[in-house]
Amino acid sequence: MAKRIIPRAWQWLWDRASPTVDPHEIEEILEKARHALPTPVFWLLGKTEQGKTSIVRAITGRDDAEIGKGFRACTRTASVYAYPDEQGCFLRFLDTRGLGEVGYDPSDDLAAFAGQSHIVIVVLKAMDHAQQDTLSALRAIRKRRPHWPVIVCQTALHEGYAGRPEHVVPYPFAQPSLPDSVPQELARSLHAQREWFVDQPARFVPLDFTFADHNQRVYEPADYGLDALWEAIEAAVPLGLREMVRNNIAIRKRLHDAYFDTAHPHILVYAGAAGGAGAIPVPYIDVPIVLSLQAKLFHTVATIYGQPMSAGQMATIASGLGVGYLARFGVRELAKLIPLPGVGSVVSGAFAAASTYALGIALCEYFGHVLDGNVPDAKMFRGWYRAAFAAAKPRFRKTIPLPAAVERETK
Repeated sequence: MAKRIIPRAWQWLWDRASPTVDPHEIEEILEKARHALPTPVFWLLGKTEQGKTSIVRAITGRDDAEIGKGFRACTRTASVYAYPDEQGCFLRFLDTRGLGEVGYDPSDDLAAFAGQSHIVIVVLKAMDHAQQDTLSALRAIRKRRPHWPVIVCQTALHEGYAGRPEHVVPYPFAQPSLPDSVPQELARSLHAQREWFVDQPARFVPLDFTFADHNQRVYEPADYGLDALWEAIEAAVPLGLREMVRNNIAIRKRLHDAYFDTAHPHILVYAGAAGGAGAIPVPYIDVPIVLSLQAKLFHTVATIYGQPMSAGQMATIASGLGVGYLARFGVRELAKLIPLPGVGSVVSGAFAAASTYALGIALCEYFGHVLDGNVPDAKMFRGWYRAAFAAAKPRFRKTIPLPAAVERETK
């Protein structure tokens, strides 16, 4: 029996080595989320004269006069700009006005747009190091909303050119380290500002927007760094959407159900294959097979949830299972020595099937939390595994009761 089950199971696993969730189903769920959830808000955080209006202008294509008329006060310390207008609005810019006030408290501004997707765009002049008010405000916001993505725009680069007549072309700031073509004084200032954010993850976009109607010299291109800003926004928007989804229980459940519904049939097959292997009547011969099946199960569930297999995740799961997991394998193998025809093998097979099934269910819980932006610890994983194992035992042992010693070890 086992000899027939195992080859068929391995062929099934081989044919389905990299299962995935139907992308159309996920896109449909997210599309409904986009319509159901509020408009994203780009929170412009910075002092006056740092270039916030120029950023809105570059993104929207509007001129300063239109933008100036479009902003309206929404709280005591902030104004909001709806683009393209209030009726057809698909994004908003929130400009914080109160950063220069002593003891600025972002509570009102947070409450005004509670539940909406936010991307914080911190705007700093590249050569301006008097930014304590802005940094204090960001710390207060991140304390309450730690998952909001942050983009730091380092503006007015030309102020650090030291007589250089033009921008550095091609745009050099997308590289991990700044090349020698960047003026030294500007490079030092950019690095110094980035040190302020070592404990606050952020994406940095140096840019320089100079428009002819600003009565200033125009450096070409006038929208220097705009492509890099769009790349940062495009990377941040899904994070902002994910934060909205995290806070919307109904949408989050639909996403989790889509992943789980894809994973569950695979978990059942792995559990059945492990049960067949565990039923081999010779002690310990099946252990490498069952452990290999469970390792492959980890890979399959991780693939379905779109998660890479990392050493850190493996360590968390291993520590969550604990040394008792392998000890129970030993007790389960000793059950094969029970002097009743077939009883030990059935018990062993039931244990292998139930433990593999429980591992799959616990992995779904684990990766579901990872998708929500929360990485569970070993204790949480152990709790999910134990609960799933307790529920799976009756399912897989059918009508054969576990001996008392094995029952105690599997609790």
